[in-house]
Amino acid sequence: MYSGRAMEVFKTRKTPPASYFASFKNWLPIMQNYEAKKPSYFATPPTQLINALHTALTQILSGSLNERFAAHREASQRIKKTVTSYGLKQLAEKPENQANGMTAMYLPNDLEAPEILPKILNRGVIFAGGLHKEIAAKYIRFGHMGVSVIDPKRDDIEKALKVLKEGLGDVGYKAE
Repeated sequence: MYSGRAMEVFKTRKTPPASYFASFKNWLPIMQNYEAKKPSYFATPPTQLINALHTALTQILSGSLNERFAAHREASQRIKKTVTSYGLKQLAEKPENQANGMTAMYLPNDLEAPEILPKILNRGVIFAGGLHKEIAAKYIRFGHMGVSVIDPKRDDIEKALKVLKEGLGDVGYKAE
């Protein structure tokens, strides 16, 4: 079961749990029944998600978090510098407002996301369209995080930057 301390925290908490399926309130009777050798059922835990979470956390915590954060900052700055050299402007103009795991950039010359995203996808790279409903078609998003940044044997970022430049060329924009 759980430690006495964990149960005390559960009993005295003032806010409801954020997850229905992870709630002690729902699971405690089931666990008590199992301890009393009376099988019970509440829900099947999402074992694949639990295993995936364990794997992800193991990978993330296998090294220094400071080094991981620094690698993401460095990759982000390199990407932002490159897309700026292509003549693209970022949505977040101030560097302190720019994410280290994603770059959102306006498309040039009234180009819209549905015109370029398939060209990029045809080269084996996935960029995402915009989310802000008023300007969604005017920009694209480049996610750069996790293994694509951390694993030195991968060339995901360089390939994505190259494909972005080629995709822009396919629609008649010359990226420098």
